[in-house]
Amino acid sequence: MNKFDIYKMILEIISEKNPKDFQELLDDTQKYQIVKNYIASDNPNQFLIQDLQDYVTSMINDGLIAGTISPLKYVTLIKINGLTIQGFQYLKKIQEEDAEQQVKTILNSNNQPMNSKSLTKALSSLIF
Repeated sequence: MNKFDIYKMILEIISEKNPKDFQELLDDTQKYQIVKNYIASDNPNQFLIQDLQDYVTSMINDGLIAGTISPLKYVTLIKINGLTIQGFQYLKKIQEEDAEQQVKTILNSNNQPMNSKSLTKALSSLIF
């Protein structure tokens, strides 16, 4: 599954649907083709859920999503209050046609893997 598409999908869902928590976000992802394709594959759904949770947590910590993370004994509760101004700036940039190629170029030139932290840094260098 393309990490760039996950990142973009999360920002779009929060911008358009304004889910109140992680479960609502998960429900909204079901409408995206990349998620439908993943679910139809032989890969365990738990990996997708964990990736989405990791991305949302990272994006909250990076200031793109306004929200709270409450780790409990067996589960982590994530409340979402929408995108921050910075989150909207990243969404606008990531929706540009050549954004994915620009990000890949930056990551390759710095020998960085594509994950939430590195995507945020690469997009930051394009925006600011």
